[in-house]
Amino acid sequence: MNRRRWLFHLVIRTLAHRRGRTALLLAVLAMASSLATALGVVSFSMEKRVAEEVRKYGANLVIIPETARLDVGSGGLNFGVISEPVYLEQRRVEDALAQSGLKAEKSFHLRGALRFRKGDIMVEGVDFGEIRRLFSWWQIKGAWPTAGEAVVGSDLAARYGLKAGDTMELAGPEQTVKLRVSGTIATGGEEDGLLFLALPELQRVLGLDGRLSTVRLLVTAEGENLRQKAATLQAHFPGAKVSEVRQIARTSEGLLAKVKLLMALVTAVVLISAGSSVTGTMSTTVLERSKEIGLMKALGGTRWEVLLIFSAEAALLGLLGGVAGYLLGSAIAQFITKTVFAASSEVIPWFVCVSVGVSLFLALLGSLGPMISVFKLDPVRSLRGE
Repeated sequence: MNRRRWLFHLVIRTLAHRRGRTALLLAVLAMASSLATALGVVSFSMEKRVAEEVRKYGANLVIIPETARLDVGSGGLNFGVISEPVYLEQRRVEDALAQSGLKAEKSFHLRGALRFRKGDIMVEGVDFGEIRRLFSWWQIKGAWPTAGEAVVGSDLAARYGLKAGDTMELAGPEQTVKLRVSGTIATGGEEDGLLFLALPELQRVLGLDGRLSTVRLLVTAEGENLRQKAATLQAHFPGAKVSEVRQIARTSEGLLAKVKLLMALVTAVVLISAGSSVTGTMSTTVLERSKEIGLMKALGGTRWEVLLIFSAEAALLGLLGGVAGYLLGSAIAQFITKTVFAASSEVIPWFVCVSVGVSLFLALLGSLGPMISVFKLDPVRSLRGE
């Protein structure tokens, strides 16, 4: 029998001989690693779920032009300040976004007033493909518009008695356009009072080719990271203002951060308790095996070889406890996410490394003190039972 096989055989026989203590250590290590795995998987799943929910809130950055201000007065008289509409250049916006290197989903908007029947109504030009991606909560009755069609906000539709299939004739500064109503939308916001049509069509009717009133962006970022990206983007838009739209998202992210902190604290407490339990159990094992250790040293075993045996035992327990902890922790994570969050947790194979790492760390760290005792043990005194 070669040296490695002899060492493995000795470790297995030793652990099997002390079944009760081995089972206790495995249970402690599996419990600790399973909790770390379960909370890690739950935290990871929650973070992805919150990110998905935040996306449903739509754009988190908005770019608007600075309002032009004009002082009105004569001589020593000042009659006040009036504001003139200012627009963004669509081509410049696209160039600035490309130069910033910011990866974001964008939506271009142009808002204006058109004459309908005997009054003016507010109209917004958009790209409906972008709208469907960024504003998934919009509820539409009918169909999304194609060329020559528009959708009407529910409040506006009720005010004018409009429904899908009706034709609207709208007059603008440059020309008159006829549009077919393809459906109505309800969002619970200001959109319910607007008419939406294709952006190029509204630009042509208003005589504002290549002009935008607002740009909305959905950037994958949170907290300070989003502020930094907004500041970076602001540098590329000297004549505009980049603002955050984050009230609901910030609440969700703040709650997630607190829950993750709570999970980390609970995990730390459990790991400390598990480490103490492993240390106590291994110390008791060393005391019980002092004569055995003295005999091995008396027969020619060096301190390092005896220490290697105990290290191998701790490593094997850590490995087995980590694998068991990963399986148990995955089951616990699945139960928690289904019970609390009404969702399924993801199966994350690489978390087995986390589980085994936690278990090995606890097993070796908890065995450190007892192994130092083994290293310093005097074989003569141990054989005497001192």
